[in-house]
Amino acid sequence: MQLRQLRYFLAVVEHGSFSRAAEELGRTQQALSKGIQALEDSLGVRLLDRNPRTATPTVFGQLLLGPARNVDVELRGFGERLNEMLGVQHGHVRIGASPTAAGLLLADAVGTLKTRFPEVTLTVSTGIHGSLLQALVGGDVDLCVSVETQDTEMENVVREVLCHEDYRIIAAGSHPLARRAVRASDLQSQRWVRGRNLGVVEQAFTDSFSTLGLQLPAAAMETDSLEFTREMLLAGDCLCILPTDLVARELESGLLVTLEVPGFRWLRPISLYYRRTTPPGPAALALIGALHAAAHLRAA
Repeated sequence: MQLRQLRYFLAVVEHGSFSRAAEELGRTQQALSKGIQALEDSLGVRLLDRNPRTATPTVFGQLLLGPARNVDVELRGFGERLNEMLGVQHGHVRIGASPTAAGLLLADAVGTLKTRFPEVTLTVSTGIHGSLLQALVGGDVDLCVSVETQDTEMENVVREVLCHEDYRIIAAGSHPLARRAVRASDLQSQRWVRGRNLGVVEQAFTDSFSTLGLQLPAAAMETDSLEFTREMLLAGDCLCILPTDLVARELESGLLVTLEVPGFRWLRPISLYYRRTTPPGPAALALIGALHAAAHLRAA
């Protein structure tokens, strides 16, 4: 049962014919007939008595009229309230974002937001997952969007998963292991740039070696700088775990590649967080809507 079908049914009952209902809705009579037929098929009963010039509800149609009208009224009311909430003309939003989320979802969402609501202003702060949540709880930001590098649940924080980030082993296209079948044991003797604050992914990397009875390779370098990591990878002899979106251009050009190693790929949620005790205001809701749209486009 679809809302469109219910509205077709209500229009035909209200106007007494398919032709007048179709004219009112701006649809063809054939579209209305097919929609109502599909509704009848899904319910297993005939809702309308169809005559050459009129259409009247059957006993089953009469039973459906009340619930259908209630659904229509409630959803129209919700639509009006939503438009009021999103009809923001100005406002300020403070948002915290992890580097991946800032460069991926947030940038696209802000572009959409500024097109619709140019008077809305933003303050964007970046940080790691744990510090962003602390800033949210402390009232320093209104929203945060972050790759979940930790499995964290906070009582007064609402979490919405927007999409997922793909963590892979990255190497230069010229690396000896590039574009060939790679085993976990091949990774042990390599030079590794170890990223900081990887949290769950770092533990999963360690567990992958432990499960296979292999020793964890030592890190030649540790850093929290993406720029440094990218340059070391491009130099040709290092490996690193990174979200693929952070090096998407280099992967597309072939300067960098992912190593296909069984058991060494990790998906982590990119989630939106806001305080339960202080629901987002109109400007923040508009940004949330733009984030939902950006996540949907990314998943398409």
